[in-house]
Formats: sequence, structure tokens, C-alpha cells
Amino acid sequence: MFEKNKEKMKEKMEPDKVLRFAIVAVILLFLIGALIIGTRMMNPRVDATEGVKKLTELEDANVQKIDAKIQELEQTEADEAAAWKAKSAKEKMDGCIVLGDSTALGFRQNDILSKSQVKSKDGATVSDAEGSGLNELLTAVTEAETAPQKLILCIGRGDVAVSGETADAFAANYKSFVEQVKAALPDTKVYVCSIPAYLSLTSTGDAAGSADSDNDSDSDAASDSKDTTDNSDLKSSTDSKSSTDSKSNSDSDTSSDDSSSSKMSTALDVTSYNEALKALCKEEKVKYVDTTDLTDASYYGEDGSTMTKAYYEACINKILEAAFRNYVIQ
Repeated sequence: MFEKNKEKMKEKMEPDKVLRFAIVAVILLFLIGALIIGTRMMNPRVDATEGVKKLTELEDANVQKIDAKIQELEQTEADEAAAWKAKSAKEKMDGCIVLGDSTALGFRQNDILSKSQVKSKDGATVSDAEGSGLNELLTAVTEAETAPQKLILCIGRGDVAVSGETADAFAANYKSFVEQVKAALPDTKVYVCSIPAYLSLTSTGDAAGSADSDNDSDSDAASDSKDTTDNSDLKSSTDSKSSTDSKSNSDSDTSSDDSSSSKMSTALDVTSYNEALKALCKEEKVKYVDTTDLTDASYYGEDGSTMTKAYYEACINKILEAAFRNYVIQ
């Protein structure tokens, strides 16, 4: 009897056990779901779509600004280059001075540069900077109210054709003068032009018909004691010497005349002197202006020595290109 009651009770409790288990499972599932929902509510997922969109817009805007800035700079450079190209050589060389011998004088005589932009003296040489008046030219520049921004040295023709010095001796004298210039004008950039070629020489070995005289009749020449571009005394001395040489030659024998004739057709090779100048510029850290390719016959007069206006126009472009490399010179 007892056993039967036990079995009945067991059978009766079995469904209650399953029900309780189901209820507990449902409660657990509910708690887990509530926990997940609560966590998501406390830490909501950020929608990145809008942020990515804004970043893309900002990136596009920055690229557009950069492109616009580049175009603006390019336009500015183009405008500056166009404005520079439209200027005359005199305007481009504002604040610059060309100093030297008859080679420098040619820039003025051919109206490439103004009187104030050229300091020259016929016969000036580095071999005798004091006696030939070269130091006097430098003094006039250094005593001016404003020092030049750039000083271009065009000298050496007289040293080569007249003094007859070797290239090494010439370079040593030129070095001494460059150092003198740098000491006197420490804030001025110095440029050294190569020596123009000689296509022919006179019978005495001097350059024929070089642009070595200043025939300008400037009204202020007398009042400007420091303007050394007018050198009538030196010219008179030169003319006197030429007259004496001519008389001497006329008294010589026929064999001497034949020798003179052969010299007249002889060109003077200035290559070694220019090579020495180039090495000097590298040593002294000054800019070398190479004009040695200007040897076309159209650049010279019939005498083979005098440089034409075309030469000086080409030469000033060489100088401008060396001194203002940020512009394309036409």
C-alpha cells in the first residue's frame, strides 16, 4: 500500500518538475535578453556612415584648396616672368654695375646699359690696377651712396693683348683684384665675365679697332670727377704711341713689314686665360659668366676685334641669366 502511494506521488510530481525547469529556463533566457538589451542601450553602436561622408567632403575641399593655391602660385610666377621679360636690360640691371675696360664700355656705347650702370676705363688692367685706373673705378663704386647689389667684372682683354702676361700670372693679378673687391663690397655679389675672343690682331699685337674710346659728349663729364669713363688723356697717350709705332714701322725694312702683315691675320687664343678665370672663380666662390661661345663673325666688326651691338645684346643675356637664374631670359 505504501509503495503504491509512493509511486502515485512520484508520477504526480514528475510534471511539476518539468514545469519548474521550464519556468527557470524562461526566466534565465529573459534575464540574458534583458542584460544584452541593457548593454546595448548603455553602449549604443555609432553609425559611421555620416562621419565617413563628412571626412570625404573635407578631403575633397582640402584638395580643391590645394589645387587652387597651386594654380595661384603658377599664375603669379607666370605674371612675374612676363613682367620681367617685358623689361629692358637697363631695368633688369637696376642696382647692378658693370666694371672694367673697353669691353665694359661697349655696354654703354651700344645703349645696352646706362652711364650709371657702367664704370669703365680704356686700358684698365688687373696687371696694373693702380696705374691703369682700375682701382680708381673701384673707389668710385665703393664711395657711392648705395653699394651695388651685383658687380659684374668685364676686364682682361688689355692684360691678354697688351701686357702679354701668362695665364697664371694674369689669374694671380685677377685674384688679387677680386679679393680687393670682396673686401670693399662685402654685401655685393661678384660676377666675372670671360674674356671675349680676338678674331684678329694688329701688327703690334694689340687688338684692332676695339671699343676702347668713349666718344660720348656728356654735359656732366667735366663736373663728375669720379666718372672714369671719359679718358681723353689716356686716349691721347695711346694715339701718340700709335703714331710713334707707325713711324717706327715705316722706318723698318721690308722683311719687318712682311712680318707685320702676317701678324694682322693672327687670332689671339684666350682659351687658357678663360680657363684660369674659371678656376679662379671656383676658388674665390664667385660666379663665372661664360661668353666664350659668342664667336660668330656677326658678333664682330671687319677688324675681327671690335664687338658689335649684337654681341653686347647676347652678352647681357648671359649676364642676366647668371645673375637672375629664377627667370628665363629671352
